[in-house]
Amino acid sequence: MDIEQDLTQQNQEQLVADWLISTPGFFDRHPELLTKIELANTYSGKAVSLQEKQMALLRSQNRDLNQRLSEMLRFGTENDRTQSLMINWLEELFLANDQLAAVESITSGLNRLFDVGQVKVIAPQNISLELNLQLEKEAICGEIALAKKWLDSEALLAEGSFVLTRLSYQDDTLGALLLMSSDPQKFLPNIGLNYIYQLGRLAAAALYRFRKM
Repeated sequence: MDIEQDLTQQNQEQLVADWLISTPGFFDRHPELLTKIELANTYSGKAVSLQEKQMALLRSQNRDLNQRLSEMLRFGTENDRTQSLMINWLEELFLANDQLAAVESITSGLNRLFDVGQVKVIAPQNISLELNLQLEKEAICGEIALAKKWLDSEALLAEGSFVLTRLSYQDDTLGALLLMSSDPQKFLPNIGLNYIYQLGRLAAAALYRFRKM
């Protein structure tokens, strides 16, 4: 019996809902009902009018929109800053007139761009055959402790995280690019490495100009 009553209640409510949907001018003709129909408040549980409920929903939607707009503006500002720094870095690379100046532009420029902590160019003679083979497959990143397997500890921070990518251009190995941060979460295996690869290619192209000099 209770089930039949529940079904009847549901059917009646559905009929009312369908009728209201198909009669959009109903509340325009009966605006007093907006203040008389009571609904449960999502947050307090107290009964509020339909009008109050709508206002609460609008305020919530407005907050969400403002938050999204703020995030979009923040990301846009960050992207503009990154693009500006990238252009400045490329200008430095183009203006470098010897290998030492190119290395300095690579390291100091990338540190400004990423605010990493330390950026180093590892010379080819300091890269083992095993490490070179590994870097040909993919970049290496993770906690600093992992880097000690591949590089001299004197070149590394005491702790933090790192990413190491190969520097090569037209099949010439020019060394490796090492980025290190004291933040242990900055360079982890789940970060996107495409950007790192692109930076490595640009750095390698800058060094390649002085390869035969």
